[in-house]
Amino acid sequence: MKIAVFTDLHSISPQERLTGQREKRSFFADSWPSFRNLNGLLQQEAPDLAICLGDMVDWYSDENRDFALELLNQLPCPWLAVPGNHDYESYAYETDRVRSISAVEGYEAAVKGWKERGIELHNRYLDLGHTGLVLLDSARSGVPEGTKEWLGELKNRHSRQLLFTHVPLDVPETREYILSVDSKRNLNKYVQSHSPWLFQDGLQEEMNHIFTGHLHFPGDLQVSDTVRMHMLGMAITDLRRPERPASACIIELEHDAIEIRRISL
Repeated sequence: MKIAVFTDLHSISPQERLTGQREKRSFFADSWPSFRNLNGLLQQEAPDLAICLGDMVDWYSDENRDFALELLNQLPCPWLAVPGNHDYESYAYETDRVRSISAVEGYEAAVKGWKERGIELHNRYLDLGHTGLVLLDSARSGVPEGTKEWLGELKNRHSRQLLFTHVPLDVPETREYILSVDSKRNLNKYVQSHSPWLFQDGLQEEMNHIFTGHLHFPGDLQVSDTVRMHMLGMAITDLRRPERPASACIIELEHDAIEIRRISL
């Protein structure tokens, strides 16, 4: 089986009503053609499944959601997604300003909106027979209530399990790597600081490979003897950083082997 993994489209619709905000974020708003070009590479790979690691939109609105789905539905295979913080964040009109709404505050309304288009973003487990795939909601820099119990039920389900989530796990190796690339990053936001127990108590002995987004730059870390973390760059080419072209990971699963490689424009 072949799985394509990508992250951080940050889609902004040409029909988005917040035109001022769209103009401020033009480095993302005008980058969507690079995702279509990346999709051309994915067409050549012919994956069986695609997984988006979140931030399908730059902020939630019906217009941005539908534009993102228009792009994603052009993929050459079925696709699934875990949520990113931007998929829950939004804006609200007030008397004399536009107020930003955090992922925590905007969660319920955004989840409802995604469900209206048939997109589920909750924790899920996919049984592939020889491999288990864990799709984990970390959009609020932590995991939902009940996740520890849910992960406990998955123990020993498969000898090989892969985790897909948006925010990198809160482990020393992750923190050190992020700061080595960008010393100004707020680690309360860029690791799962609200769930510091997650790796040690829930995943360390269960996952072989962990795939994350959120950082907008790539990396590969060995975080234990048996677990490797793969941090993905964006699925678009940020117009401010053309040296980081749109990219994705390709996972090829055999019964007794796994191959992971990166592709980029």
